[in-house]
Amino acid sequence: MKCLLGIALMAALLGACRRDVVAPEQSVAYQQARRGADAGDWAAAAGFYRQLLDEHPKFARGHLELGLLCDERLNDPIAAIYHYRRYLELEPNSDKRRVVEDFIERAKLSLAAKLPQPGSVDGGELLRLQNQNTALAGENAALKSKLAEYEALLHAPAQPALTNAAVTLVTNPPSSITVKPRIHVVQKGDTLFSIATRYYGSPAGWQKIYQANQSVLPNKDQLKIGQQLTIP
Repeated sequence: MKCLLGIALMAALLGACRRDVVAPEQSVAYQQARRGADAGDWAAAAGFYRQLLDEHPKFARGHLELGLLCDERLNDPIAAIYHYRRYLELEPNSDKRRVVEDFIERAKLSLAAKLPQPGSVDGGELLRLQNQNTALAGENAALKSKLAEYEALLHAPAQPALTNAAVTLVTNPPSSITVKPRIHVVQKGDTLFSIATRYYGSPAGWQKIYQANQSVLPNKDQLKIGQQLTIP
């Protein structure tokens, strides 16, 4: 009897160990969170991200993606600031540190704008803060583009070493060769946020896609099913 109990206990421990081995990126919660974001179901995506971070509280990338979701889609600057700060705590030497710090400042300004303004607030100071918010919004668009480039580089496959023949071919490419841009056909539920996540691994690249398609997009929220978008 004792032997059977020992075997059962060992099997339970081994099962627990196997569950712990699953990487955060491979977890069911993370996959469901990404699918929710792709489909534009922001509330459901946020719920799965929170479930993921309950299971993997030190998953820095999860904190960053949930912070962006709270900041840009759920209009929740308090939660966004928390998750941005957790990302910086877990990745203090990240090359995205400057970008995320600017995201925090933007979220703080968004939070301040929501608070009731006391009657004693100086009009000049309020105007200065509004101008600062506008300037940060412009700077933030550029920083988000850089963040998307970082994410794209992070997920790019390693390039094989070139042979001498390949080097010669690359050095002197035929003039007739042209590189065709990627084209995305808009599906039901698509947004610039979800399209950027699909192609760049992060929602931060939506501005780059919008700028490349301003001739067919009157604004960032008017996507039409069947519309063809150039993905830079």
